Amino acid sequence: MESIYEQLFTNSLTLSINLGDILKIPLVVILLANIFYSFMLLLKVKVLIDTIETESGRKIKRIVYLNLGLSIVVGMLGTFIILLG
Repeated sequence: MESIYEQLFTNSLTLSINLGDILKIPLVVILLANIFYSFMLLLKVKVLIDTIETESGRKIKRIVYLNLGLSIVVGMLGTFIILLG
């Protein structure tokens, strides 16, 4: 019976810092910043294409939309994996 009391009332407060949990926040911020950068690139290219008429304007626009779509998919998938891991 005494060993139970010793286990209950001993000072077992230990602080442990998990490096993986600390690095999750910056990784998520980097992924979200990449999505934001892709969106800003899309806006910049749209303004540029509307300002200057070129033959390859539609092709560039498609590439930028593809870049934005891939950034969103990979960023969200990466965020879910980081948060669940």
